Amino acid sequence: LMIDAEHNKFQPAIDDMTLMLQKKYNKGDKPTIFNTYQMYLVDSYDRLCMDINRSSDHKNPAENYFFAAKLVRGAYLHHERERAAALNEPDPIHPSKEATDKCYNEGIETCIQKMGLGEKVEIMVASHNQESTEIALAAMKEHGVSKFGGVYFGQLLGMADHLTFTLGNAGY
Repeated sequence: LMIDAEHNKFQPAIDDMTLMLQKKYNKGDKPTIFNTYQMYLVDSYDRLCMDINRSSDHKNPAENYFFAAKLVRGAYLHHERERAAALNEPDPIHPSKEATDKCYNEGIETCIQKMGLGEKVEIMVASHNQESTEIALAAMKEHGVSKFGGVYFGQLLGMADHLTFTLGNAGY
């Protein structure tokens, strides 16, 4: 079950609920519950890393659970910026597409690196971006994560079919 992200004002409640569900249902060999991280948010990479670390408590292994995430760039750019401006708060969105891409790609690499170290992590690379897909494939190769090792790829139908078909034909 991939729990989708929402407007930033609702996200803390969604994250809390998802964390509770992950702790309960992600105890076996495969995760059941995935959280979604909107990587266009300035704090997304730090939250992703915090949540990965939280899932593998070395002091209390009985509390460990499978970390599972869907990484997206984000869907509420204009809404988030307008809301922040109206409330006189800092802009929660990265200042440029390049900064968002960098954050997204670092998230992919961090998750796959953890997988290569044997940590219980799985991710959905939800992207129409060819460069991010190539970065994920290169990270999998570098860290010894097989195409059956818990990295999933997804694109909306009709938006990046060239990626979908190429990945599918290669067995991903």
